Amino acid sequence: MSVSRVCFVSVHTSPLARPGTGDAGGMNVVELALAEALQARGIRVEIVTRSSAPDDAGLVVLPSGVAVRSLRAGPQRPVAKEDLAAVVPEFAAAMARLERPDVVHSHYWLSGLAGVQAARGWGVPHVQSFHTLGAMKNASLAPGDRGEPVARIEAERRIVRHSRLVVTTTEAERDSVVRDYGASPSRVAVVAPGVDDVLFHPGAVPPSRRAPLLLVVGRVQPLKAQDLAIRAFARLDPALGAELAIVGEPTPGADGYLRELEALAARSGAGGRIRFLGSQSRADVARLMREAAVLLVPSHSESFGLVALEAAASGTPVVARRTQGLVESVRHGVSGILVDGGAPGGEDEAEEWARAIAALLADPERQAELSADARAWSASLSWSGAAQRLGELYLLVSTHPTPTHPTHNDGLSA
Repeated sequence: MSVSRVCFVSVHTSPLARPGTGDAGGMNVVELALAEALQARGIRVEIVTRSSAPDDAGLVVLPSGVAVRSLRAGPQRPVAKEDLAAVVPEFAAAMARLERPDVVHSHYWLSGLAGVQAARGWGVPHVQSFHTLGAMKNASLAPGDRGEPVARIEAERRIVRHSRLVVTTTEAERDSVVRDYGASPSRVAVVAPGVDDVLFHPGAVPPSRRAPLLLVVGRVQPLKAQDLAIRAFARLDPALGAELAIVGEPTPGADGYLRELEALAARSGAGGRIRFLGSQSRADVARLMREAAVLLVPSHSESFGLVALEAAASGTPVVARRTQGLVESVRHGVSGILVDGGAPGGEDEAEEWARAIAALLADPERQAELSADARAWSASLSWSGAAQRLGELYLLVSTHPTPTHPTHNDGLSA
């Protein structure tokens, strides 16, 4: 038996959306890169996503051959993530009218709600990638941030139960799926992301000789903790001549947090050296990576943290919080430095980060070592390798017959 057609499900965000805008982030990059790498290996991939505007093209075929199909479900406008579960039955019904694939692979829990129903109706295996887990987010919330609701956790638990396989990006995420969701360890597999080494590569000037630019890349929201980057930056000696660039736009509902960041920068005394660059193209992000001396990843929670791997490929050392998936995407002492810090949001935390950043900027030899080691490590992770592993897993889950059931939702749309 072979696997020749796979349907990727991405309900809440299109893989064509620019990362750092709206709800688009690292998941969009991972999903599209995996699809194109699978396509290159001879497995046809169609990505289905929800149409959010009347002028959305029904079908877009990318130069790689990957097809992206927009399905009508709910209003033809953006819908808040917390309201999207209500349109899942309509989305699943639209999927059922498509050509039957060999495997359905859903990305994010909302996609899993639809993907499980569609896979059941087609009688094919369902594979789930969560990218972020409610339980992991709730375990590392930003101060004052609202936790993920019980309804999401319960929905994720049901998706795990109805999936042939759950694919995670890190051992930390795998442990959470087993511990917090009751998955059998034999039904959870880790497939580490790759990195686009054509786009992300070292520049002509090594980090130790670059202007002291500190870079933060990601959607602007409390979970990403851009406020910690600002508070730590404000504690650096101005004589260093460092600048801080923050790339990304607020996620829906996080505009107030951006205003708080702007006010914090103005109060810090270092506001003139802090730039809010908004969303940037992938090419511009890669250029900024090559120009930066250090990438900061202060996130409270990350299943992986793809930007850290992209920085490694660029030869740019990373300073990141020691938490969850970042412990695996940042090799401490190899591609960067992991910071324990004090209590989240506290002054001790900002001081600890400032000391780690200052020590790295003051040690050109250490920067050069981290840069070289980071490039070597990132070279071991490729999208081609990830796609090969994923193809093997698809074949494995397809070797056992999947019974066909009616496409009732079995409580999955809750």
